[in-house]
Amino acid sequence: MPVSAMRPSRFRAEFFPAVLFVFMVSFFLPISAKASNNIFYAGLAVPAVIWWLSSPRLVFEPYKAAPAFFACFGLFALLLGFRDVSFLKDSVYIAVLFLTCVMIEKDEGAVRRAFLAYSLVALALLAVATVDWVLALRTSGLAQRIALWGRTGNPIFAALMIISGLVFLWVFHVEARLARSSAVARWLGLLGLVGLCAACAVVFQARSALLGMAFFLVGYAVQRRYIKAVLIVLGLVVLVLLASGAGSILLERGASYRLDIWEAAIRRVVGECGVVFGCGKDQHLILGQFYHPHSAYVSAFYFGGLSSLLTFAAMAAAFFVLTWRARSSWLLVALVGWGGLLTDTNGVIASPRTLWVFFWIPVFMAVIESGRPALEAYYRARDGVRAPD
Repeated sequence: MPVSAMRPSRFRAEFFPAVLFVFMVSFFLPISAKASNNIFYAGLAVPAVIWWLSSPRLVFEPYKAAPAFFACFGLFALLLGFRDVSFLKDSVYIAVLFLTCVMIEKDEGAVRRAFLAYSLVALALLAVATVDWVLALRTSGLAQRIALWGRTGNPIFAALMIISGLVFLWVFHVEARLARSSAVARWLGLLGLVGLCAACAVVFQARSALLGMAFFLVGYAVQRRYIKAVLIVLGLVVLVLLASGAGSILLERGASYRLDIWEAAIRRVVGECGVVFGCGKDQHLILGQFYHPHSAYVSAFYFGGLSSLLTFAAMAAAFFVLTWRARSSWLLVALVGWGGLLTDTNGVIASPRTLWVFFWIPVFMAVIESGRPALEAYYRARDGVRAPD
């Protein structure tokens, strides 16, 4: 039994995971962004900071779980903050989210329980959206793009949040159960997972979510050494999409101006703002209509120039080296976010929003999972417990 479980707090073990669940699900609800953010600020951030500062001599210890990653994250935030101070404020919120995960994970598995409940809600919402899509198709003969409520009114964010939940269910709950039954059951299950993810992308017409699924499948195939099986499953799903006509639905919106946006953003940095430090949040409308570059990777270059892009790349490298060596299961969930960010969002440094659910929480949980020995030492020090001989 982990030393961290020797002095459990029943309140912390039950209340804070419940608040985390409410915070994640709140993005699906028809409430204001302020209301959703306040759930995090009051229910998680303030308690986490108080908990963290209650052991002032140990304030740097949680970050020893991944020192290279957090050093790169800090430098990345500072370089962006050099262009716009709002990045510094948002990076503090993200750092507090990590402390929140550390606090909750003192009862190991608590974040997984919250994410499980969230994932079941996401699965239910996919069912609701699919029914709406089918009814609209039968009524009008047109494949409408379904939108949910609240901050998932953006179909791309809705699809990424749902696919993140589906991947979590597979990695942590479904796969092992099917594998105990038979290899055939496992591969049929994987076929079902990929089919659900593809259906989600079709219903929400979200190609960025397909990229997230693709990143997961590549990571899953290589980490588990299932390359041939994954290729077969993927091939079958692609054949179904083409044969059913669903694939053409995904192609209806073309490239959504992504290549033009990226080219214009890069040209502006090189030609007007400066390659080293970028443009910052200059409120410039790219191509006269887009407020950001629609890619977290291009955004790193646009907002902070080559210096920020390189530190972002270093942060990503530190993350993947750490979590890949540890064969982290949370890494597979985080890959959905890393893939989805390729063609959407205005960067990873942001105040509480859907990005936190499908990117930052899985990323931090992969870090915690991979750096668990360092965190166990931190928990022992807080509790005044000696390490076992």
